[in-house]
Amino acid sequence: MAGAHPARDHVGMTSMHIADGRPPPATASATRVAMTQTDYEALTRELEHRRGAHRAELAERLRDARTHGSPGDDDELLAVLEDVAVDQVRIGQLARLRDRAMIVRGPRGADGIAGLGTVVRVRDAGGGTSEYELVGRRSRDSTRNQVSTGSPVGQALLGASRGDTVEVALPDGRTRALTVVQVSPAAAVERRRGLHEQAP
Repeated sequence: MAGAHPARDHVGMTSMHIADGRPPPATASATRVAMTQTDYEALTRELEHRRGAHRAELAERLRDARTHGSPGDDDELLAVLEDVAVDQVRIGQLARLRDRAMIVRGPRGADGIAGLGTVVRVRDAGGGTSEYELVGRRSRDSTRNQVSTGSPVGQALLGASRGDTVEVALPDGRTRALTVVQVSPAAAVERRRGLHEQAP
């Protein structure tokens, strides 16, 4: 219907879009951001925290700086205003990401295809091996070697399976060849690591 608006959720964002886990078509890559349900929920929590408790905290700091600041000493006030500006930028980034979210529900590695929520072990031309966890957005506190599906490595690995060799575009214009050794669900890898850490 002409003039109709997309469905909106309780924070005013367009409802998330669902995909089958395959790399999005080229025409959609500029507008949609693929991410797992876990990524989406973490993004939503941060956005709601910044719009709620964190914003109230900044407002209180701003009131204190204006009320108790010394004449001619604006350092604290300027610091708070800078934090407010940074917070506003971050809120805008999160809101845009959430609005463009495309939730991927598979494949998750059980079928041997690299996609969101999988850990891909690769071997380079020199014989060295590395593991990459494919995510929609990197966790700030993660200790794992995460790469987003929008990064050069993530784009090259999406859809690959064991035995495939992919070319990763480097910033200097060269390419790096990586051969896929194994694709596993990230949850299974985490369980194996946990058991290994618990072993005597």
